[in-house]
Amino acid sequence: MKRGYQQGATMWSYLAIIGMVGFLAMLAFKVVPIYFEHRIIRAAVQDVVDSREFVNMSNKTINSTVQTRLTVNNVRGIDPKAFKAKRDRSGEKFILVQYEVKTSIMSNLSALVEFNEEIRSSR
Repeated sequence: MKRGYQQGATMWSYLAIIGMVGFLAMLAFKVVPIYFEHRIIRAAVQDVVDSREFVNMSNKTINSTVQTRLTVNNVRGIDPKAFKAKRDRSGEKFILVQYEVKTSIMSNLSALVEFNEEIRSSR
């Protein structure tokens, strides 16, 4: 009598694969919107930096202008201290954007996304 060998995946391996794919999809649904929101923030700050008045703006004016643009784009919860106007050694003015977003994945598992970038004039 010839013994037959099982071929293919078992029910448990299919469940494991479905579980992993489900977890990765859930993680993507939580993290991807954070990056989309950051693109909106970066575009708003870039508009401020590219404006003609930027060189003469005070930090307070820069923060209020950025916050106004973020409000128009329905971005809330970003601390105004996340935007700092700086100058490099050559005297060029830019905005340093530093903030972090923490999102709950499930139960006591969270994801922390940190952003730290310089927005310089594109002109």
